[in-house]
Amino acid sequence: MKDVEQQLMDWLRGREAQMIDLCQRLIQTRSVNGVDPERDLAELIAREAESLGLGAELYAMQPERPNVIVSTAGEGETGLLLVGHLDTVPAGDESAWSHPPFAGALADGRIYGRGAVDTKGGMTAALFALAALQAVPGALPGGRAQFIGVPDEETGATGTLGIKFLHERGLLKGRGAIYAYSGHQITLGHRGLVRYRLICRGEAVHTGFDEWQDGVAGANAVTGMARLLLALESMPFSFSTTPYFERYRTIITPGTVIQGGVSINIVPDSCEALVDCRLTPEVSRAELDERLQAAIRIIQAEVPRLRFEVQLLNDAPAAFTPDDAAIVPALDSAIREVTGVVPPRLVAGPANEGYLLVERGIPTICGMGPTGANAHAADEYVEVKGLVEAAMIFALTACRL
Repeated sequence: MKDVEQQLMDWLRGREAQMIDLCQRLIQTRSVNGVDPERDLAELIAREAESLGLGAELYAMQPERPNVIVSTAGEGETGLLLVGHLDTVPAGDESAWSHPPFAGALADGRIYGRGAVDTKGGMTAALFALAALQAVPGALPGGRAQFIGVPDEETGATGTLGIKFLHERGLLKGRGAIYAYSGHQITLGHRGLVRYRLICRGEAVHTGFDEWQDGVAGANAVTGMARLLLALESMPFSFSTTPYFERYRTIITPGTVIQGGVSINIVPDSCEALVDCRLTPEVSRAELDERLQAAIRIIQAEVPRLRFEVQLLNDAPAAFTPDDAAIVPALDSAIREVTGVVPPRLVAGPANEGYLLVERGIPTICGMGPTGANAHAADEYVEVKGLVEAAMIFALTACRL
């Protein structure tokens, strides 16, 4: 290891208490999507960055939902770009938690709270990695590293307020990026995500009328929707043959949310359902659209009074960063240096905003950061040891990249 890299490691080892404190404060600053605008959290990160000797700026499409950009230097080529999202999902049933979900409780080497690993722990490690890179002379000769914290990821990773907005203004740069989730794996990509809202319209009639009994009036939108959802659920898809995606196949989960009908004695004339689809690279949204329309045509031929409407809610293609991208060996060697373990290379089943970075020409690791567990569940936590290790890995990767 070079002397400068050893200095980075030593600098970060001495900041464990500060990392704990920051991670706790990030968790205590609520940023539940749809409830708590991200401005308070973005401003906290900016203040903390400045106290660590870093530059920080806010950029917003919507004033209460800004992005925060932190840099080791005001200019120079950006090598490593670290990314986290400011918003979290709700805590759910708080009685199911061992510690209050927004307290940032420290217990047994873990910090508990909503967002601990998704992604407030990762953002903590990112800030301290940048601070170490700025503090150690010669760590980034002629270049810089940056961190961006974006809003509104949890609603479907569209990037409208975050990555797309920053890119359109020339503020998104990097030779390689890491989305600061959790774990010491190298997540090279993820499956695609397509979501639909389906609307079935039927014909209302009194359930006691002869016309309904005799089939000359009325069309049940709820059972019509049920037929479509069951058809979608039974669609066969083969496992992927694309390298790293082989463990996955395209999966359709229909009716994750459903509602319809107005009264127990009226044939329901409308029904809405949401459908979640996870796509391997072999399956395009166009193919999925055609399969959906084919199923609709079959049902409408059998029940002509039914009509269907399809609304596209999300369309995030599968993403992949090849092994020969410079970010991959740089991160691989850093993980081995810090943990002594050979990191697995894989792709994720869930989608995230990594595809937006890849589409914009930035090779991206779609998930790597401090160790922890229970994202989107009760007792979400990040390990204190994981915070320090992730900060070291980020710093070494930036230096080597």
